[in-house]
Amino acid sequence: MDKKHNHTLVKRIFATTGKSYDFIVKITTFWQDNQWKKRMLEITDRCTDPERILDLACGTGIVTFALAEKFPHSTVVGMDLQAEYLRYAQARKLKDSIRNVEFYEKSAEDANEGEYDLITASYLPKYVDLNLIISNCSHMLRKGGLLIFHDFTHPQNPVYNVFYQLYWAVLKPFLWLSASWREMSKNLKKIIAESEWVDEIQKALKAHGFTDICVEVQKFQIAAIVYATKR
Repeated sequence: MDKKHNHTLVKRIFATTGKSYDFIVKITTFWQDNQWKKRMLEITDRCTDPERILDLACGTGIVTFALAEKFPHSTVVGMDLQAEYLRYAQARKLKDSIRNVEFYEKSAEDANEGEYDLITASYLPKYVDLNLIISNCSHMLRKGGLLIFHDFTHPQNPVYNVFYQLYWAVLKPFLWLSASWREMSKNLKKIIAESEWVDEIQKALKAHGFTDICVEVQKFQIAAIVYATKR
């Protein structure tokens, strides 16, 4: 994918999906999304008493609010370029009187200021210039800070790949039924197939001063979590 056009693409395929996002991401992953985010939270145990946390591409705030609950004495900053998603996140913040969360409308590539002890991102890597993102994260993370990124992957195992193709054969027409998700149904499978984000992020992490780089491929090879520590 041409990363120069990533903002335009993301804005187009996610337009008007904010209201149904949380529901769709659960059912289309057969609730595996819950397990992936649960594992991300488990990995944050490596980060002791973080003062400030940044959740890039926070969307409606699923991970942001989970981090805020786990670390009630931390300030959790959520950033996303989709104003619609942030409106839903802000509404939940007000409804539940969550005081340790802040939201900002900003792309992940433009996040390059502030100091953080923990930086997370879910479903971001396949859309962005990872060398730029990791460079910015290296600048923002304090020494010993933890970075955790998660996204979809294309299964390499032939058996898993057969079921993956069948899954998409059902999923695409399902998403097509909703006008809001139609653009996503046309683009997401190709984006995942063409992405080499797991290899790219490991190279970027090594180049920008990270150590203890770990890759956890998730069940059926349809997602991965990568985490590392700022040297």
